[in-house]
Amino acid sequence: MSTYQQTTHHQEQFTPTGSAARPTTLTVAVGAAIAVAVLNIISAIAIIASVSDLVRQQIADNPGLGEPPIDPALVDMTSDRAQGLETVYSALAYGMVFWALALAALAYFALRGGRVTRIFATVILVVTALLKGADAFMSLSTISFIADILVGVLAPVAIVMFFLPASNAYGRLRRAARR
Repeated sequence: MSTYQQTTHHQEQFTPTGSAARPTTLTVAVGAAIAVAVLNIISAIAIIASVSDLVRQQIADNPGLGEPPIDPALVDMTSDRAQGLETVYSALAYGMVFWALALAALAYFALRGGRVTRIFATVILVVTALLKGADAFMSLSTISFIADILVGVLAPVAIVMFFLPASNAYGRLRRAARR
């Protein structure tokens, strides 16, 4: 029996040097993860650029318990609530930039098939997808809203592709080659 078996889920590919070629599943996973990172940075820039408008809209839509929405122009931007929301939006945006950069770096290193980098990237992707779901309750710009929807689609794609049999087999072959 041949040392390299073919299955319906994965076909080993070997370069002339004898090392395994990177599977398409891993390349797609990394591409999707990097796209999530880029979309998060775009969304963060949109939030930073329009933070005052977002705060006004958030307060106007939710002025208080049982009160009807008000005109955003009537919102007092010097109030504690407005200042607090501005801090929340800014922290969210800068946090998105930090985690997007971390995700992009981990995704790049995951091209080598490393299990740990794929796991860390997956954790960031899961948290990102959950936070994008929470964004549905916030006033966001159209750009941020569209980016959130795309992230909601791409994050699960990346997560699944990181751990398909071909990606796992590639990681095992790379680890075996280093030994």
